[in-house]
Amino acid sequence: MKGDLASGRGESAHVPAIVAIGSVAAVMYLGIRPVSDNDAWWHLKVGEYLLNGGAFVGPDPWNPFATRPFVVTQWLPELVAFKGYEWFGLPAVAWLRCVAILLLFTAILWCTRYVADTVPALIIALATLIGTAGGLGERPQLVSFVLLAVWVGASWRTAEDLRPRWWLIPLTWVWANSHGLWLTGIGIGIVVIVGLWLDRRVTVRAAARLMVVPLASVGVCALTPVGPRLLLAPFDVSQIAAEFVQEWQPTPVRNSFVAILTLVMIAAAVFGWIRTPDKTPWWQVGLAVVAFISTLAMVRTIPVGAIIAAPLAASALQSLRHTAPQPPGRRSKRRWSLLVLTCAVIAVPVTALVAQKPGGVPDRLQATLDAAPARSVVLNDPSMSGWLLWREPQLISVMDLRSEIFNKDYVQAYLRTVEVGRGWQDFLAETKPTYALLRSESPLRLALQDELHWVPLQTAQGFTVLRTP
Repeated sequence: MKGDLASGRGESAHVPAIVAIGSVAAVMYLGIRPVSDNDAWWHLKVGEYLLNGGAFVGPDPWNPFATRPFVVTQWLPELVAFKGYEWFGLPAVAWLRCVAILLLFTAILWCTRYVADTVPALIIALATLIGTAGGLGERPQLVSFVLLAVWVGASWRTAEDLRPRWWLIPLTWVWANSHGLWLTGIGIGIVVIVGLWLDRRVTVRAAARLMVVPLASVGVCALTPVGPRLLLAPFDVSQIAAEFVQEWQPTPVRNSFVAILTLVMIAAAVFGWIRTPDKTPWWQVGLAVVAFISTLAMVRTIPVGAIIAAPLAASALQSLRHTAPQPPGRRSKRRWSLLVLTCAVIAVPVTALVAQKPGGVPDRLQATLDAAPARSVVLNDPSMSGWLLWREPQLISVMDLRSEIFNKDYVQAYLRTVEVGRGWQDFLAETKPTYALLRSESPLRLALQDELHWVPLQTAQGFTVLRTP
């Protein structure tokens, strides 16, 4: 990385290498921890289901209270994660997450290093990774973030040389089989092309040629195992989730450090534009607007805003040097690849030590749950539905994190019950649960025990198992 910095910049030739090693070591450390994401368990279950001959579209195979079809849209990472679990257990799932975070950091750096020297590029890449912190769990959306960074970097390069990146079309097909954010990448491509046309850098004909890439990407997404139905799947999920799931709610900026950090990155880009006499390209303005809207729209899209803002902020930071960035050479790229590969190898034995047991689940209650008769209906805390589905498949949860498989009235009734609101006992009469797995201090747990005389069987790790009297 010595060759990445021009001489006379007042910076030791060793600084970029030190910052790079420290950065990737910190990223690796961030990725090494037990499997603890609530969604991880049902994604593993879906991978197992598909390998056992399950259908991509059809009635939900597990929850009899579901009234909407279950559509498998994230099957690629689910299959990979389950096969890893099948071969090596939970440490394999934790290791895959660590590798995905390393790849995400690399993809972000690919964006920022194009417009900035090594140190500022790494600084912004780290800030961006912090901005994505809410989505760095063992979930397919982590794959989405990696591919979004690739789309952003590729679109930025297209804006520079006006050449279409045809390889984005098959890449988007892979993305469409991994997570529903694939539409965001296509949207970024369209925003950049429209901006180039507004900047009068391309004619209508040239813009139409560039537009083939995002439009063809939409087309190939209809050629997945789900078929054309996949094109509407993200909207089907959002219709239910946007109303009831917290991460789909508008961003509470005052209480969100990652949102504030992302907005600061966007503001840095805008400040850089103000202080320069050159006209800001419309395509960059478009990216900033999309990043701003994504950050504020909902909690789950803060990472989207951070990734889109990354090259904008890196370019602004580089402008403080008053020099053009030196592109990385092949030697630097090889060193970075070796550094990431080394961290991935080191992570193997470390995850084997720290990820043998899951995190964030009441695994000490397993024996009590195992003793429940098969097909018992469990009134469950929503965060435990995936774990119950994975660990106790013989039981039936009244609610699932896959909120899109239920109708709105059912979800509303469940939420009222959780808060012991109006008509909460009507929901019990409808679903007829005989067991409950709830947080020990939750209002519903106290109401079941005090008002309906449910019997607490065991309490551990902040949760209680109860049974009807």
